[in-house]
Order: sequence, then C-alpha cells, then structure tokens
Amino acid sequence: MDQEPAIPSGVLSDEKEVDQHSRAIQKLAQELHLPTDEIRQYYMSVLDVLKKEAKIKAFLPVLVSRSVKERLRHG
Repeated sequence: MDQEPAIPSGVLSDEKEVDQHSRAIQKLAQELHLPTDEIRQYYMSVLDVLKKEAKIKAFLPVLVSRSVKERLRHG
C-alpha cells in the first residue's frame, strides 16, 4: 500500500502547503488508480512550473491536479 507522499523539503513554504499538496497527490492516485510515486513525480513537475507564475497559491492544488489528470489521461 502507498505511504503518505513525501514532498521534498524547501519546495513548499509551510506545513499547510505540504498538507494540501500531499492530499491532492493521494486523491489523484486513488482516482486514477496509479501508484502514488508516479503521481507525485508528475505533480511535482507541474507544481514547479505553475508555482513560479502563481499569484494566488491557494489555487495551486486544484490547478496542478487538473493538469496532471489531463496529462495522464491524454498522454
């Protein structure tokens, strides 16, 4: 069974952000029936790109999740 996804230290600014993104990764893994590690790799690469331009960081889990779903469903 998959463990709680680890977010690399320094990527996110506080525990609340780590928690939000970890939950989003877990949810995606369950929805898409894929290993958490695989989802985490896609998620973190998309997050890295979107975080640089995000004005409202609270929306990042939703935006990143949507992008990951689209990427994985449509290749």
